[in-house]
Amino acid sequence: MNPLAPRRERLRAATIAEIKQAARDQVARGGASAVSLRGVARAMGMTPSALYRYFDSYDVLIGELSADACSSLADTLEAAFDAAVDEPNQARRWLLLARAYRHWAHENEAEYALLFGPRTLELDKSGRCGTEMHRATGVLFRCMIEQIATGNVDPSHLDGQLKPELRSRLVAWGVEEGAPISPAGLAGCLIVWTQLHGFLSLELFGGLPEGFGDFDDLYDQQMLDVIVRIGYRHPIDIETTAAPSAAGWLGAGSAPAGAHHLTP
Repeated sequence: MNPLAPRRERLRAATIAEIKQAARDQVARGGASAVSLRGVARAMGMTPSALYRYFDSYDVLIGELSADACSSLADTLEAAFDAAVDEPNQARRWLLLARAYRHWAHENEAEYALLFGPRTLELDKSGRCGTEMHRATGVLFRCMIEQIATGNVDPSHLDGQLKPELRSRLVAWGVEEGAPISPAGLAGCLIVWTQLHGFLSLELFGGLPEGFGDFDDLYDQQMLDVIVRIGYRHPIDIETTAAPSAAGWLGAGSAPAGAHHLTP
């Protein structure tokens, strides 16, 4: 908010930020279904009718929270991608990006659940969430485009596995996303996407084996395995590729420069 903005605007912006934080707290306690405008108003010390001057429905409020989360995730991925641009080991470059994604998910667990839970993205009527999610997935598309162009990844072996109907849907999806990638490359993108989110969802929501301990090395292994599956063409030395990153993206709350966590 511009410090020179009229006082009324500054107060309104501050109130909106406080309302969003109160709603995020409710999401953290019980998911999107735990949020109610009446409960947020109570936490704010406001009457429900006063709250409606800022958010006139549950759907609008959840849509705004989802859009904020999408923006935060997109910023994190763009910052991680740019931070690793000079990394010569392309498998490690991908792993650093995947680690940044996981770090964001752990630091913003409620927002991760909001984004990838049932139908919450549909509640964003402003279009912001779709725009920001497009920016986030765009980073993953950029990875694939660069790696195919430089010959580091060759997904052509996937081409023969695509049924005609699936191929048509992949082509349409690529056009919709503005991603100049072959159907095989797009199939590779989806393989990586589902592996990434399958792992994170199981980890965050308690689906991985109890007593297993630290999942860092398992995550690294699976993120490297999946790029081999889609056609990464170079040998991977797990010891050097998966060495701890200087940025500490899996510990102590560090993050790539430019990334941010959600704040009021």
